[in-house]
Amino acid sequence: MTRKNGETKVSASHHAEREIIVRGISASPGIAIGQVHFLRGDVAAVPPRKIAPAEVELEIERLERAIEETRAAMLQSRQRAMAMAGTAVGRIFDAHLLILEDQELQKEVRGRIAREQFSTEFIVYDTMGRTIELLEKQMGELFRERAMDVRDVRAQLLRFLQGGPDAAPEHPDEPSILVAANLSPTDTLHIDRTHIMGIATDLGGPTSHTAILARSFEIPAVVGLGDISARVKSSQTLILNGNSGKVVIAPTAASLKEYRDKHKRYQQLLANLAGLRDLPAETSDGHAIELHGNIELPHEVESVRTHGGTGVGLFRSEYLFLTREAPPGEEVQFEAYFKAAEGMWPGPITIRTFDLGGDKLHPGRSALAERNPFLGWRGIRVSLSHPDLFRTQLRAILRASVKKNVRIMFPLIASLWEVREAKKALDEAKIALRQEGIAFDEKMPVGIMIEVPSAVILADQLAREADFFSVGTNDLIMYTLAADRGNEMVAKYYDAYHPAVLWAILDTVLCGHKAGISVGLCGELAADPLATALLIGLGVDELSVSAGIIPEIKKIIRSIRFADCQEIAARARELPTAEEVRTLLEAEMKRRFADLPIWFTTER
Repeated sequence: MTRKNGETKVSASHHAEREIIVRGISASPGIAIGQVHFLRGDVAAVPPRKIAPAEVELEIERLERAIEETRAAMLQSRQRAMAMAGTAVGRIFDAHLLILEDQELQKEVRGRIAREQFSTEFIVYDTMGRTIELLEKQMGELFRERAMDVRDVRAQLLRFLQGGPDAAPEHPDEPSILVAANLSPTDTLHIDRTHIMGIATDLGGPTSHTAILARSFEIPAVVGLGDISARVKSSQTLILNGNSGKVVIAPTAASLKEYRDKHKRYQQLLANLAGLRDLPAETSDGHAIELHGNIELPHEVESVRTHGGTGVGLFRSEYLFLTREAPPGEEVQFEAYFKAAEGMWPGPITIRTFDLGGDKLHPGRSALAERNPFLGWRGIRVSLSHPDLFRTQLRAILRASVKKNVRIMFPLIASLWEVREAKKALDEAKIALRQEGIAFDEKMPVGIMIEVPSAVILADQLAREADFFSVGTNDLIMYTLAADRGNEMVAKYYDAYHPAVLWAILDTVLCGHKAGISVGLCGELAADPLATALLIGLGVDELSVSAGIIPEIKKIIRSIRFADCQEIAARARELPTAEEVRTLLEAEMKRRFADLPIWFTTER
């Protein structure tokens, strides 16, 4: 098999191989054709090596140096991940830092070195190996992901102990499909995207680290393939369909032609969607929807504009906090907010105040001993209990509002008292800025996030205190259905199409509109094309999604009548189960939008 101009040429011997189809989980969309490129597995086993009693202190010193060097490398990886893909991806490396800095783990390693008098490499390998083994015996993707995290940390620590800090995987020199049992976040981060056309792994799910990183880097990926790393051979040709979760091993010439054609049509479709950039997001009968983008870094506003978004519906400001050892000062925050506002002008930009707590902890501090952090100290509660931190952020946001396109939004509001306290702090910041002669937008809109059932129940009261609502469906689903989507044991109960969730959204919309304020939606449901017509029919005024999905959502909006959306929503409200709602929406989508990427090249 040879290559010419980046295309696979199939030799006669290739046809002797039998084509095999393997199905896994679609992790990142797109079609890729390339040769198998294996990624090396876990670090080699470290044999025991005895040390003399006099060497114990030196070995512990080596451990301390390696920990510091590993920590520095992890911080660099996190910064790189943040710059390339945003805070959500950077948080993966926060977990690595917490593992590395686990005081109990470090204490055990030091103690074993002193007691057993083996080399630091062996003690690190063996001690962390026991943790990995324990995690791998547990059921569920969460435990597998944590085991992979520990493996990744162990590999990095051992590299520094053994004098090899380079963690980058070997790069292929031609179009390839990266195949591995699993990919560590560090290895995935260092993938050479010049020649890696796709990713195929034995393990993983739609929310695994590999899936998150592949989507962020726009690399087609299929995970959860079982034993594909054992079934393929190096340099063997693969077809990978990230839209459907299908991988073809040793494809025939006919299959290669079919998928090259599909890939070409898929790219043409995406190009056609890009042509919608400058067109308004309004239904075919003239009902306008504000279609905005979610960002975590100031420079991401350019991507929002490029994909046709007219504003930023959610600027996750906590990235400024999560990427530093100390809380960011006013100037640092002001520069970031102003840069984003200036880049999006004249379109609006909605800055959410720090949404810390839960799974978003500052890397320089340990998690509080909370039985359930998602029901604990997070969101607006953190800000109100740290008035200095809150005041600094409010001043920075106000200063960035001088171009009059900035909106502020408070997260995890559960009571009227919290809104009033937050607005009181904002008023105090305004007074101080006036006294200092610093300009800001006196009429900057103030909004709140609807994420918990109490906010839905009190929506009529909250609407009188806010200039706009934004429904955060990720948390609203979790709190409404008492199901943590990250917990595999209850993941099936976490369902965006549950009737209770749909009624919560509708109640919020009705209360907001009654008070004369707009209601947006910025959770993952907003980015699900299956839900677009439903949400419009429920009366949502604004959808805020990741930049890359804007063209697809805009096509749906522009291709359907508002009256039809209302009819779909009315029918969905009459259905008693999430399964029936989803069946209805799938039927409508397939009938109306068969050419969209979520259905295009999908093989059932």
